[in-house]
This record gives sequence, structure tokens and C-alpha cells, in this order.
Amino acid sequence: MNKYSILLALPLLWSCANMDYDISSGIDKEMTLFTDQVSLPLGDVGPLTPKSLLDKSGFGDMLKSFVKEDNEGYLVVEEEGPVYSNPVMLIALFIPDKTKPTDLPVNDFSGNLGTTASILANFGFSPSTQVFSLLAGNPLTEEISVSGRVTLSSSPEDESPAETIVSQEFSRAKVAATTQDSEILRVERPGGKAFYDIQLDKLVLHLPGSMLEKDPSGGLGSFSLAYRYKSYLALTSDFPESIPFDINDINLPLAQYKVKEARIRTDVSSEIPLTLEVASVEVLVKQSDEEGVESTVASEDVSVTPGLRINSGCSGSPVVSPLEIVIKAQEGTIPDISGLRLGFSIKAPTGSGDKRLNLNQAISFNNLRATVSGGITIQSL
Repeated sequence: MNKYSILLALPLLWSCANMDYDISSGIDKEMTLFTDQVSLPLGDVGPLTPKSLLDKSGFGDMLKSFVKEDNEGYLVVEEEGPVYSNPVMLIALFIPDKTKPTDLPVNDFSGNLGTTASILANFGFSPSTQVFSLLAGNPLTEEISVSGRVTLSSSPEDESPAETIVSQEFSRAKVAATTQDSEILRVERPGGKAFYDIQLDKLVLHLPGSMLEKDPSGGLGSFSLAYRYKSYLALTSDFPESIPFDINDINLPLAQYKVKEARIRTDVSSEIPLTLEVASVEVLVKQSDEEGVESTVASEDVSVTPGLRINSGCSGSPVVSPLEIVIKAQEGTIPDISGLRLGFSIKAPTGSGDKRLNLNQAISFNNLRATVSGGITIQSL
């Protein structure tokens, strides 16, 4: 066969080939992008406040019975109670000469402020600043005055006697005409032991003459004494329980990109005077049951290296701490991530500064982002 015969035969041979053969079956359609790393923005999360921390701790409902929020948002313990009350008419009955000023002795008073402080001490709370006030009410149209002594003591510990924290006398403290709850004595103490017992003695009301004529209520008005106690709270020992905090709606579809390792990074801004350590991290994924009901569960297909600690700040002066969480696939690839569950271990603050807890103090997770190293794998077209 000459060369011309061979050329004529080639088209015939080709027309007899198997046309079902897929020439692309041996080609890998996957490709890997961003072999160095790629960063995905996730947004911001927060704020997280002391109130939400307490609520999440499981102790929140119980502590609400003892802890209050004052007008400035501080967590405080407040107590108040009566010391003395008597109508003008009843006092006047026992005064021989009603036209002359009279010094009226008042019975001693003792009370206890320690129950709440003792309960809160079990959770690591103690007074940051304590304020004790003695209040007086004067129904007359003329000024009166009050004298006496206040003694504030600590709690007896291990059968030892209580320690006197404050012992202060006051003389002729003025109470303006027709006033209620006029503060005639104020004791303020930063930090230290909690006021436990109060003792008021040597109490004397210095009353004017002709009291009945100066009472607009016709003798039915009452002189009164009362106390008010306020303690701002700080954490002085580590909180006994780890507190969970969920970061939801992350929605990282990593499974379809065959990612082996990812890092969640964020800048945590904190005004709370507490140090938070990330004691545990769980990666949250969504799953559906047989009926198609979707739920969020912790993934067991990844290993997590938690990062670090969130440093304490104070109101108006937040401290920023970088936080990085490394997520690695146990086998195969990381599943699609829907959120994170952080377990915070709360540590007592150290150093100087205002340690009072305020419900307006906040922690925010800013510039939350995911960084994927080693590339992401996709199907090529």
C-alpha cells in the first residue's frame, strides 16, 4: 500500500472509533485557591455585660434577691430600716413644760447588715465602697437637731470577737423644718471588711418649745430616725463557675471547600474590671433529625485550641485584647460552622483602679474574622 492509500484509510479508521469514550475522565476538576491564606470578615458581636454574665452563670436569678442596680447602673447591696418613730402629740404628753426646748433621749438601736454580705462572699463578691447613712425626719416648721454615736463592726470569724470598723460620735446634727429622710450622718469606706453589725447609742433629739403649735398636722406628725446602707460590689476572688457565651450566626461553609484548618480572630474590647479566660471552646454546627427539624449542636469532628485571656478594663477606658481560636479537622475537613460556644472562667481583678461592677460596662468582639490557611478547594468549571 502506497502512502496515498494510507492517507485515504485514516478517516475510515477514525469513523469506527468508540464515540462514548469520555476524554475528560482522567482530569482532576478540583483546584486549590489562596494557598497562603484568605481572611473572611464575620462582623462584630456584643456587647456582653456583667448582668448577662450573671444571668448565664445560673446564679443570676438567685443573686437578684440580694443584688440591685442603682441609678448609675452599679451592682449594689442596699438595706434600710427604722430606728425610731414617735408622734409629736405623744411626746408632748410627757413633757412637763411644753414651752421650753427639750432634750429627748432615744432608746439604743442595734441591727445586722451581714446576712447579704455573707451570702455574696460565697460567690467571691465583696464591698468595693460602703456607705452608711443615718436619716432623720422633722415634721415641725422649726429646725431640730440630733446627737448620738454610731458603731459599725465586722463579722466575727472563727469564734473571734468582731472588729470595730467605725465608731463615730455626732453632736447636734441639724434637721431642717418639714423634711423627711434628711441625712444627718454619713460614713463612707472604700474596700475593706463588710459592715456587719450596727449599733446606735447616746441618741438624743433636741426639740424646740411649743412643739404642738409648730406641727402643721396638729400633733399627728412624727419625728423619725432611720438608717440606709449601700455597698458597691466588686469581685475579689475567682468566680466559682465557668460561664458559657454563644457567638451565633457565624455561618462559615467550610465543609464544601475541604478546609483542614481555620483560625477565628477578633479584637475584644472590655470595660469590665474582671479578667476572663477562655476555659473551653466548642464549635457549633447545625443538624437535622429524621423529621427535618434543625438544631445546633457541638461538633465532635474538630479539635480546638482556645486562646488566651481577655484583660480587665474599667468604665470609659476599655482595654483591647486580641483573641485567636485555632480549629482543626480531626479527620477529613472542618464541617460548616454556625457558631462558637465560649466557656469563660472569671478571675478576680488585680492592680489598681475602680473595681466596682456596673451593668453598663461591656465586652464587645470587634472585627470578627475567619482566616483559612493552606487554601480552599473548589470544583473547576
